[in-house]
Amino acid sequence: MNDDRDERIRRRAYGIWEALGRPEGGHQQHWTQAEAEILADEGTGTGSAPEGAEELDADGAPKRG
Repeated sequence: MNDDRDERIRRRAYGIWEALGRPEGGHQQHWTQAEAEILADEGTGTGSAPEGAEELDADGAPKRG
């Protein structure tokens, strides 16, 4: 994975963590969700969240329904 993509994922994961109220733990879930979003933005993703990742809306809140 290239440095630019890692940085984008890191920033998105941090944004997800902040949007969720900075909870303890869950960094792997935040990273996985961020990675899926970045890959989807690049057009290289599968279109679905990785197993175990919770779908979040644009502000990082869990999607409902």
